[in-house]
Amino acid sequence: MMKIYETIADMIDDHILVCDSNGQIVFSNKPVQSYLGYDALELEQKKFLDYIADIHINKAQSAISSVSDIPSSWDEFLLKGKHGVFKLHFKFVKKDNLIYIYGNEKYIEFERIKKKLDVEITNAIKIHKRSLPMSLPDNENISFASLYIPAEDLGGDIFDAFKVDNGLLNDFFEQYVCFIADVSGHGLDSAMLAIFIKDTIGSFFRLKHTPGQLLSPKEIMDFFIEHYLKEGYPEEYLVCLLMAVIDLKTNELTYCNAGLHISPLLIKDKENITELGNANLPISTAIGAQLLKYEDSTAHFSPGMTLLIMSDGLPEQMSHNEFYEGRLKKLVAEIHQLNPAQMVNKIHEDFIDFLSYEKTRDDITLVAVKLL
Repeated sequence: MMKIYETIADMIDDHILVCDSNGQIVFSNKPVQSYLGYDALELEQKKFLDYIADIHINKAQSAISSVSDIPSSWDEFLLKGKHGVFKLHFKFVKKDNLIYIYGNEKYIEFERIKKKLDVEITNAIKIHKRSLPMSLPDNENISFASLYIPAEDLGGDIFDAFKVDNGLLNDFFEQYVCFIADVSGHGLDSAMLAIFIKDTIGSFFRLKHTPGQLLSPKEIMDFFIEHYLKEGYPEEYLVCLLMAVIDLKTNELTYCNAGLHISPLLIKDKENITELGNANLPISTAIGAQLLKYEDSTAHFSPGMTLLIMSDGLPEQMSHNEFYEGRLKKLVAEIHQLNPAQMVNKIHEDFIDFLSYEKTRDDITLVAVKLL
């Protein structure tokens, strides 16, 4: 039976030393022999402390003297190998009057990478959250509200709504821009791409738009596509982007839709809910630039009407083999008279009830806007 144990110990990648109560090495497996450059007989001629570098001798003595039947935490030691000094991380545990010294450098490396990745993801979550709007326009003429639920810690959706700054011509224009972008996937890469989308749209208003200029969602879309293609993102990424401009002077809604296949809903009353189509292709470097051409569409948007824009995560969420889309449309017809914040709260409550403890499968993004 002992031979079987030794064979198993030699087959694993972990480094194992076993000492008697005096610290004399009585067993070493193949991985630790190979790592230090000694064979079994050479190792068993000395005590564990004889192989510890001077700088760590006190720490090793303390580990040996305090060993118990409860495994210690990982600690780093420098060991004197046959051909130099080597670093190993060990745990110590005492069983049957023997001291087991167990090292697993792969696990330590895994833990190190995991901690580093955890820090990077935490920072990415903070950056993505800061890219989402802290507040949306809400005044006597127009009111926005939103719902955002990432499927994982990091989302691949992004949205925003803001009033266009027309400088000295502000008295003559009152335009609001609203957009929703849905990037394929919902991990670190998707979140970073979502941030790029928002930054690029912001660049349009810093670099391209001039006060009083005719504002076209198509022009913003073209500007984004030009920069997206220049960046050369991998072909597997898909970006669905809906740009909308609401002009309060003309009561006109202009929108341009690149691939957001869930049609925005324009709600006049319970009997008049219009689906705004024209989704077209999503944006991707896998699609020829000549096909990434989009046109503006317009609709009348007068006071009392509500516009709902959403990514596919909300209507396509399933629970008990049923999509949420049908239930959402019925609910919207019932609550169309509410203000956007109330409407979003009602939808959120109903969606939680619909989920019935199911996990959300995709990012949930919804923007509601009502003219007052």
